[in-house]
Amino acid sequence: MSKSKCVHAAFTRLAALVLMPIGVLSLNGQAPAKTYKHASQYQVAILDQNLRVATGSDLTLGKTTTDAKLGAGGQGIHLLHTDAGDYRVEAPVNKGMTFMSAMGSNAYHPAQTIHNKWFLDGVQSGTKVLFASECANPNKKHPNDAVRCTFWFPDPDSTTHEYETLGDFTPYTAGDGSNTQKTANTLCGTGKLNPQTEAQLCAPVIQPIPPPPPTPTTATQPTPPTPPTPQN
Repeated sequence: MSKSKCVHAAFTRLAALVLMPIGVLSLNGQAPAKTYKHASQYQVAILDQNLRVATGSDLTLGKTTTDAKLGAGGQGIHLLHTDAGDYRVEAPVNKGMTFMSAMGSNAYHPAQTIHNKWFLDGVQSGTKVLFASECANPNKKHPNDAVRCTFWFPDPDSTTHEYETLGDFTPYTAGDGSNTQKTANTLCGTGKLNPQTEAQLCAPVIQPIPPPPPTPTTATQPTPPTPPTPQN
């Protein structure tokens, strides 16, 4: 085979490899649609409350100048409830502004963590919220202590973007954790509680109803047999 034919064959094979993805794309019609990265991990929670906590070292950055003036300072905290426990979600951190604050800090102007306002600030309490989370392993000696978590929330204004932020998770303890039952066992019936609390806390003691006495039975006398009739 001549040198020109070898070069032509190599170019043909290279062109086929380059054009192969285009052919596959044309056969499928379109490329696979991009979606939320953590969609398979999403779970549902109920938003209990939105808080704005003044920590002294956190600020919330508004999207506009007017928004920043109207919004309260401090750090946005969002409390979520699930059957497994409660999540405390912190508003996302503006990494660029936080880095600039750290670079310009000194003994008189300490660094501050800058948070962004986001969609959860406007969600009403009692609303269902979709999110994914990855949390640290619980302490073996204290399994009910809060652990730090990373959260991903799908952006309602996008079909691909997720908000990534931090927070923590506190699992539920066994039982309801209330102090009423032990208190009732100790104080009910002693006269130390006021009547109103006694009525609410202490269930009335129901005395068991004794069974009725047995009914005496009269012994029946056996009927004597009829004597035979004499024959003539």
